[in-house]
Formats: sequence, C-alpha cells, structure tokens
Amino acid sequence: MVEKFDVIIAGAGTAGAYASYLLSKAGFRVALLESKSGSELGVKTCGDGLGLHHVERMSRYLTPNPKVFQNEIRGVELISPDERTTLVIKGEGYVLDRFEWGKWLIEEAVRAGVSLFEGHTANGPVLEGGRVVGVLATDRKSGAKREFRAPLTIDATGSPAVLRTKLPGWLIAEPLHPEDVSHAYREIIYSAEPIERPQYIKIYLDMSIAPGGYWWIFPRSDTMLNVGLGVWGVLKQNPRANYEKFILPRFKVRGKYHIGGGFIPTRRPLKSLVGNGILALGDAAAAVNPIHGGGVGQALLTGELSSRVITTAFEMGDFSEDTLWRYNVLYMREWGYRQAQLDVLRLMLQTLDNDDLNFGLSRKILNEEEIYHLAAKGVNLSLVDKFRIALQFMGRPSLFKKLSAAIQYAREIGDIYLAYPEDKRELDKWHWRVVEKYNEFREKIGLGPLP
Repeated sequence: MVEKFDVIIAGAGTAGAYASYLLSKAGFRVALLESKSGSELGVKTCGDGLGLHHVERMSRYLTPNPKVFQNEIRGVELISPDERTTLVIKGEGYVLDRFEWGKWLIEEAVRAGVSLFEGHTANGPVLEGGRVVGVLATDRKSGAKREFRAPLTIDATGSPAVLRTKLPGWLIAEPLHPEDVSHAYREIIYSAEPIERPQYIKIYLDMSIAPGGYWWIFPRSDTMLNVGLGVWGVLKQNPRANYEKFILPRFKVRGKYHIGGGFIPTRRPLKSLVGNGILALGDAAAAVNPIHGGGVGQALLTGELSSRVITTAFEMGDFSEDTLWRYNVLYMREWGYRQAQLDVLRLMLQTLDNDDLNFGLSRKILNEEEIYHLAAKGVNLSLVDKFRIALQFMGRPSLFKKLSAAIQYAREIGDIYLAYPEDKRELDKWHWRVVEKYNEFREKIGLGPLP
C-alpha cells in the first residue's frame, strides 16, 4: 500500500516538525515520519541553548509555549584552560526544556493538520525517473515496510542524513569527513551544590579535556545542569571517557535526568542542500554553528526558508533541482556565509594548544564585544586591521599570524559564499574558488588540503 501526500518529511526534530507545521498551515498535505514513538517523541540529546533572536523570528509564525523555556540566559562565560581568565559575552537567550520543546513542536504540527507517523523509520528515498518521489520506511511496531509518495521529500533525519546520503552522484549527497564532525556526550544532572551565576552559560576551553572542542555547563536552574563536551572527530577520542574522567568529578551529583551522545556536523556549508524532488534541513543539511555546535536556531531557519521555496515549487508545478535551487541561495545569504566564516575560525582554534588559549584570552586579543560580533554577525575589516596592528607590538608571533590569517580568510571566504551562484551551472567554478581559498588558509595554519 502506498500513502500519497504533497510533502513527506522524514524526521520530527526541530527542523522537520517546524517545516511540517509551516507547510500544513500553507495548505499542503504533509506526512511527518518519526522513528520514535509514545513518550520518546521529542526526546533528543542536545545542548539545549537557543538565542533570543531565533525565538523572535520564529514568533512571526508560531509563538512558543512558555513551558519550553527552562532558564533565561543573559550571556556566556568563556573560560580559559587555566581557569584564571573569564570573558563575559553578553547575549540573550534560553536554555530549553528540549524534550518539552520537541513534543510541543510536534503537537503544533499535528494541530495544524500534519499526519504524524510515529514509530516509522525512514530507510531511504524512492527514486523514479531521476528524481526522489517518496520515502521507504519501516513500521517499528509491526516490522511492515511502507512506501510514502509525494512530489517533494524533506530529509530532516539529523546528522546521519539517511535520505540525502543514499543518492550517490547527486550534489546533495556530499559526505561528511571525520574532520567535519564533533563527537559529543552530555548528561543532565542534579547538583547538590548550586552553580554561581546560573543566568550564564559556561564554556570551558581546554584542549586536554576536550581536544578540538570545549566542555560546557548549560544551567537549567542553579542545580539542574546540562554538562558535556565535544571533541574533534578526526582525533577519534571517546568523549564519554573524558567526561567521566575530567568533568564529572567536579560535581556532587544527586541524580541524573538524562544522558546521551552523538556526532554533530561542524563544518562549512554543504555545496548544495537540494536535488530533484528533495531538500535537506537542520543537522541533515549540516546547518550547524561550527564553533559551538548549536543547531536549534539553524533548524528553525532551514524549516522557514525551505517552506517558502516549496510553496513556490507547487505554484510552478516544478519540483526539479533547478526550481529548488533558490533554497540554496537563500540559505547561503542568510546563514551559510557566516557558517563558512565561523568554520575558518574553528579550524584555526583546533590548531591551538592550552598555552596559546591562556595567552590569548588573558590579553583579550579579542574583547567580549568583538567575540559576540564574530559569533552573531560575522567578520568585519576592523578586526582584520586590529590583528595587523597587534602583530607589530605583541609577543608570540606564530599565534598572532594564525589569528590574523583566520580573520582575513574568514572575511574572504564569507564573501565567496555571499556570491553563491543563482544558476547551478556556475557551481563548479564557484566551488573551485572555495576549495582554493580554503587550501590557502589551511596551508598558513599548518593543515593539509581539504580532505
């Protein structure tokens, strides 16, 4: 038996559930497939942070239920490896009750008319005539195979991206290299001792504990804490082992609410998020902040942008890669160029050791306002000029050369992404420029060419 809809979405995380809500409100018949069921719906391992600006943008279409916000955040404390320097970076946001958030989004989608198929695991795309026309899925309860068909399919299956990666030879099937991911582990614990300043997320830079990444405390309250770490995937280290050895002993734990781990795509944007009859959203589209691995805001953004493009595709009656290409352009100009800039900074940071980090943070090579600007708005020329001056007057020239190169190349690579081609026939030439510029930068900071 074949189920027919206008749009099929595989994955009911933030991206999939939000896109399904928007599309159903626009009048489309949407099937939302989710492998979890019952009380597990909405449950996901996550850092749980979400910036206020993402919430405000979402509220144009759907106002969040206040119950999904567990703690209001005023900023981030960035802490050096020796823990002698703390930079306080202002920025409003929330620590979510991630499970309530997930359940709420799915409930809103169903209320808007979405057909939810819980307990259905997407196995792969259905192909016909060189385009995706649906999804093959397994009903986990009965073991039965089911086929869902629609003019448009969305891959929102998270980091594994089980649909787009099964389209060999397609642009959207670009694989992730171990260098492109971070492996993370976190626990939500109840601490016997209250944490200081629970309105601030704590980010600890320490390459001996979290090589190529960082460890964190996201306070849900002063005693309920999301604590975890991420390590660079290419290093092949077990984040849970590091967590249990270095981080957990710092806390007097009364109990644990949830534990979990996984891998996160922390890299430049994929060169295309679309194919004939298919789009990718959220983590499946590698739409994640490469510096801190946050992806809830980007999941919301991809859900919104894709729904616009899908509406246009139905108006045209054309679901080809050419028509869906507009999603690529919108994404690169809204977020992709900043994602690329931050990826350049990420690569540079992963070449530093604790001595470099202690030196740089203690001397405020970048002050709190500049770090916030980098994370929220990207790179500007004033930062490039600042590094040129600093190189002339301060010690540790190798560090400053890396930092200066990172700021300069982040701006240049961001400009290339802003010029993402509106015509896919220009993609190869554009991508050659990306690879050339990345390889120039990587050589300057002591890395080999792009894998």
